[in-house]
Amino acid sequence: MTSSRPPFRRTARLLAVILACAGIAAGCSGHPSSSSANSPEPKVSAVEGKMPTPPEGLAAFYNQKLTWERCSDGKAECAQARVPIDYTKPDGAQATIALAKMPAAKTPKGTILVNPGGPGGSGIDMALQAKLYLPSAVWHNYDVIGFDPRGVGESTPAIDCVSDTELGHVLDKSYPDSEAGVAEFNADATKLDQACAAHSGAILPYVGTANAARDLDVLRQLAGQPKLVYLGFSYGTFLGQEYAQLFPHNVGRMVLDGVEDPTAGSAQMGYAQSLGFERALRNYMDTCVKQSSCPFNGSTDAGLGKVRTLFDDALAHPIPTSDKSRPLTQSAFFSGIAAALYSQQTWPILTEAFTQVVNKNDGSMFQYLADTMNSREGNKFTNNSNEAFWAINCADFPASTPEEMAPLAAELTKKGTVFGDFMMRGNDICTDWAYKPHSNPSPQTAQDIAPIVLVGTTNDPATPYAWAQSVHSRLKNSVLLTWEGNGHTAYSTANACLQDPVTAYLLNGTVPKDGLKCKATS
Repeated sequence: MTSSRPPFRRTARLLAVILACAGIAAGCSGHPSSSSANSPEPKVSAVEGKMPTPPEGLAAFYNQKLTWERCSDGKAECAQARVPIDYTKPDGAQATIALAKMPAAKTPKGTILVNPGGPGGSGIDMALQAKLYLPSAVWHNYDVIGFDPRGVGESTPAIDCVSDTELGHVLDKSYPDSEAGVAEFNADATKLDQACAAHSGAILPYVGTANAARDLDVLRQLAGQPKLVYLGFSYGTFLGQEYAQLFPHNVGRMVLDGVEDPTAGSAQMGYAQSLGFERALRNYMDTCVKQSSCPFNGSTDAGLGKVRTLFDDALAHPIPTSDKSRPLTQSAFFSGIAAALYSQQTWPILTEAFTQVVNKNDGSMFQYLADTMNSREGNKFTNNSNEAFWAINCADFPASTPEEMAPLAAELTKKGTVFGDFMMRGNDICTDWAYKPHSNPSPQTAQDIAPIVLVGTTNDPATPYAWAQSVHSRLKNSVLLTWEGNGHTAYSTANACLQDPVTAYLLNGTVPKDGLKCKATS
């Protein structure tokens, strides 16, 4: 099912790109590209301060003792922390937050907590992969702790809506751009909402980002950190902003990369992301048509026109794949394209996938990319990130009304974009959700906070650069670093111009110069 809510905030995590590279193309790397790996490590200093007093009634959670045991990978350490499901009733039901810690290669100077985005991304996976996306100076000197936010992954109770078979049907299904198609989408969305309420209704009101931020403060204390050291990507930047709003005096060093502006609301976010993916596809096509390997001939506009034809045709005629029972539907086609646009490193993979479709009428590679995006292996899902994505969004944002969405969808159609109003057809998937928040998240306005580093990418398809600018204008004690390049998030793959000052900030608190702009190099 194509959600009318922005469907691609999840893969802020670089891990999806890494997996795609490892599975498809030799030589595609998710390792940091900065030359800083060969330069002297910056001075390292711990974040100091007095350990905060736990909030009233929560001392038992803040003072609990974690039992760290070897994870199944044999390298990291795993634990579970207890938190109240409802923070207004700390003596009531409890949830567990699953943690993974990758110990520092040296004597640790502290702990950095990380979030990969989503919502619904696994922080445990992120901790286990720390050496793939963090400069060596960071994982040499910090214990890296990732956590599955409440409702997600190995944390309990986990959000569960439908069976794997039903979920696969939901994600693969496409809907005609017609009154009947919209009605069918709305009916299916209602069924999904009802299924989530039936299987996880008791926790749906409590999985929003505000409660996740409260959990994050408990984890800060349990990690022995008087101030939070935090690296958040994409949706993880929303979590960071919410933390700063609730616990301004507990902020230590915070980097928010791929900045989300949650105050925009879901309709405006969907519209902005639609244009973001359109711009990313155009940038890709600009490069593709100049290469002999490109399956598209002529100009950029001609290439985009061909993609539009392929995309439109896939609605009525899904493209065959190596799995005869699962042809590439229009919905999966879009997911596969979007997945490959998350990083310029995967543009060669996108070219291979388009070549398969154009020359062989084979959608297998796009199916693989879509499955990687959706944590899917055939008819099985490796985690609950899709259902958690819906649930957390619906806990954070009130459903957009048809009156909000219709003019934005019409504007996308008017602009003649490749995907048209694909991301905004039908009702908001949260329309019939069991729990309904009253308003969009409030702007982050805390003033008395330590400096926060924001990283925005000018051609980011999933978190448009304008969002980073908007958040920067409100966060008076923030600095904005700009990566003039393509792809979603920048710190992990940027060159030394951007990566070194961010790393130095994480290690010793030196605040980068506000307004620093770094250009991607080919």
